[in-house]
Amino acid sequence: MGVKPVLVSTSAELAAAAAALDGAPRFFIDTEFDSGPGSKRLALLQISRGGEEVWLVDTLKLAALEPLAKVLGRPGAEWVLHAGKQDVELLTLALKLPQPPTLFDTQIAWGLLGPEYPVSLAYLLFRCLELRSMKGEQAGDWLRRPLSPEQIQYAAEDVAYLPKLRDTLGARLKEKDREEICVAASAESCQEDVEPAVSLDDFRNAWQLDACGLAVLRHLIDQHNATPPEERVLPTRVFLSIAKLIPETGEELGRVKGIPFTWAKRHGAAFAATITRIAFDARKDDYTPLEPPPYATWEGVLAEGKLRHAVARACRDVDASPDLVVPGRVFAQLLKKGPDALGGWRRALIADSLTRALSMS
Repeated sequence: MGVKPVLVSTSAELAAAAAALDGAPRFFIDTEFDSGPGSKRLALLQISRGGEEVWLVDTLKLAALEPLAKVLGRPGAEWVLHAGKQDVELLTLALKLPQPPTLFDTQIAWGLLGPEYPVSLAYLLFRCLELRSMKGEQAGDWLRRPLSPEQIQYAAEDVAYLPKLRDTLGARLKEKDREEICVAASAESCQEDVEPAVSLDDFRNAWQLDACGLAVLRHLIDQHNATPPEERVLPTRVFLSIAKLIPETGEELGRVKGIPFTWAKRHGAAFAATITRIAFDARKDDYTPLEPPPYATWEGVLAEGKLRHAVARACRDVDASPDLVVPGRVFAQLLKKGPDALGGWRRALIADSLTRALSMS
């Protein structure tokens, strides 16, 4: 198919692109970015409204994207992407959007139509449109300017076939009455994972602690759970080390591997005083040593095997990928609570099938 890349690197070109894209019900989107230690830098944004033109917005040269934000962030619009979690994260940040509009992830759509998930875009284009892409995985340094002709073509082709792919997958989803499920699953995939509350069970070697250490560990757990995620400083992996050592000074605390040095220097003395007091007070309390938890039991092994088999059968019955529908975190909750752990689109999709499969196991 003919693809017409339109480079956008000035404010005037950005305004023209926004005007050309305005009013489209769907936007077909991809990004190119550079990943560094702990951060990503958006280098290029590719957008199509379904025609031959693909706008390539140079986000390195354009710091302000407000004209585009008004267009792409319009309520009722739909963004079509493939494996778009990182794209959505970068784009909502660059456009200063509180949240994206409706999302349609083609990889998730495919996972709702059969056992395969995740899959590459090239594979999906072949399976759905019989297109054999010869593109490589990379097309050079996306932070270097000017972009080469090969990079421009590569970037444009990333979204050129998304309109046909969206139509094909959308029709198949409609046949199975799964359009709303796909939208819900696409939105969920781009949300930040909610960390479950930490418990004593998360520290399998807590049984080695004495009364003082156990009191300190419980204090650290309680403080962690009571603190908003964005305000937490200490990673949970250091809790057991602190409980074993019970540092009495900020200097001792700073030597614990994993403790942020700057934080320890500023707050270590007060923190050490608090946990030292907690350890001292614990000596007055009755103490029952914890029993070491087993690494495995046959009951647990059989329960996990039964659940995995039931999940596979349930997903086969509804023809959806178990890796999409029941990822590890959902499987862990199912082990604890059974089908009642399923919520949202998962409950609608497989709760009944899973209940039947478990009753037959």
